[in-house]
Amino acid sequence: MYSSFSRRRFLYMGAALAGSGALATRTPLLADASHPADSVTITFWTPGGSARWCGSLDTNARQFEKLHPHIRISKIQCGTGQQDFLTVLLARIAAGNPPDATIYWDTPVTLAARGALQPLDDLMAHSQSSKKSDWPVSALASCVWNGKTWGLPATAGSYAVWYNADWFARKGIPTRRESFPKTFDELRKLSKEFTFWKNGTLVSAGFIPVLTFDLTATFYIWSALNGGQLYDAANKKYTIDSEQNIQLMEYMVSWLNEEYRGDASLVTRSANWAGYADAKGRAPAFQGGQLAMLEQGFWFMGDIYSSPPKFSRYNVASYPVGPGGHKTVSGYWPNWFVIPQGSQHAQQAFQWLDYLGSTGIRLWFSITPDLPTNKTVPYLLPAVTVQKEGKTFAAGVTRFFHHQLDIAIPMWNSPVQGQANDELRKAADRIMNKVAKPKDALADAQRACQAALDKALHSS
Repeated sequence: MYSSFSRRRFLYMGAALAGSGALATRTPLLADASHPADSVTITFWTPGGSARWCGSLDTNARQFEKLHPHIRISKIQCGTGQQDFLTVLLARIAAGNPPDATIYWDTPVTLAARGALQPLDDLMAHSQSSKKSDWPVSALASCVWNGKTWGLPATAGSYAVWYNADWFARKGIPTRRESFPKTFDELRKLSKEFTFWKNGTLVSAGFIPVLTFDLTATFYIWSALNGGQLYDAANKKYTIDSEQNIQLMEYMVSWLNEEYRGDASLVTRSANWAGYADAKGRAPAFQGGQLAMLEQGFWFMGDIYSSPPKFSRYNVASYPVGPGGHKTVSGYWPNWFVIPQGSQHAQQAFQWLDYLGSTGIRLWFSITPDLPTNKTVPYLLPAVTVQKEGKTFAAGVTRFFHHQLDIAIPMWNSPVQGQANDELRKAADRIMNKVAKPKDALADAQRACQAALDKALHSS
């Protein structure tokens, strides 16, 4: 049911990968009149990306070089072709020949715990735009391991609930953000207003619990909304099978039973209840006017138009609070900058990252509007949102998503984050398909995650 193909990869990979060729080497560029003979050449990788986005990084590199003539940047290595990016990166680190810096699409903590990264605290302290105070506390926390900082959260798209304001209005439901449901029960009641079955097929829906969640990130949010957590970073302990999380999943199963006939497979067969086309080529139900509400991140402000909406107005609202919770929260999905262990030019590489995360992020944003986190960057508005919805709306929604980042929970802070995400997806799948009770499925996930964590801690 759950795809491991992350929205992060969907967002940046596009139709054509720029990194489909051979892996770049450290061969320095030939000297030219614009660079001193003693200039340093640094290498920079990304895990992948569309040709346009990767090309914008090269454009940023040329602008950076004008400000730092003693630093040169090789052509950006965008992806590792058919080879797995992490496998190639770790092999290069082990061989003592890594890139000087890279973008990373998983938490830096996973690499830091393996001794694969260089700490950045000293470099940050003397930087122009990347001091610790220049980053939101919540996002920077995803880079901290054993008291040191191992990455920079260049962008961190925060999450919220999106809703079809036209459909709300037709039913006489208030469309203002402030009127959106504040509790799980209120959201569940509102959802029924839009849910319609015909001959065993789900024709339209309000909000579909769990089945369409991006569990890689948002399972952590829903746990916190119900007063729980999945990972306790301070004590290096998983808490997946806590009472709050069992209650959360029992609530979701009850919701499935009441509104969606208790059949997860029937729901997913009926339509693509998402904001992106799925692997079967089915158009997204949200833009198609079949789904009233879904959760997505800031980046969706641009991506919503990838399938033309059949409505003219949408809005976004904060998450509701569960029966075990006390306040609304949010979460985020970053792009991280890291410097691998063995980088030959760490200081110069950090200067490049400092530039890219502040000045250079403006060009990045114009290609892929993901929320910039650096506090030295003014609020940037997605051009497509300004064009389609007007500057006032775009500015208001952008401010809203920055606030969601301010109230984001700690996340992306486990050294076995990837494995834990897989276990959480597996548990949710078993629960919603009635293969296992919430208590049992969460207990199994807890044992697997804690065992993996203990092993990682023992070997780090």
